[in-house]
Amino acid sequence: MATPMNTRPATGHAGQWVNPEDLVCPGCGEQVRPEPPGYWLVAWGLPASGFSHWDATALCLGRSTGRPAEPVEVEQADPR
Repeated sequence: MATPMNTRPATGHAGQWVNPEDLVCPGCGEQVRPEPPGYWLVAWGLPASGFSHWDATALCLGRSTGRPAEPVEVEQADPR
């Protein structure tokens, strides 16, 4: 699946807030929910993510890491 062209990582500078409604999974483009997944594979060796798909599954696996990806922010179109 293609990654949207107008995205950037959700992590930013300290004190910078991102609207959870603007976050998508970089693997499938689905909007994420700001809750941990209902199932987390301990073998990933990471603490549970704070984001998941709406069906409570972990975000899609990153191609280079094989671990769940971090959400990315989608820039909303100007409503003019």
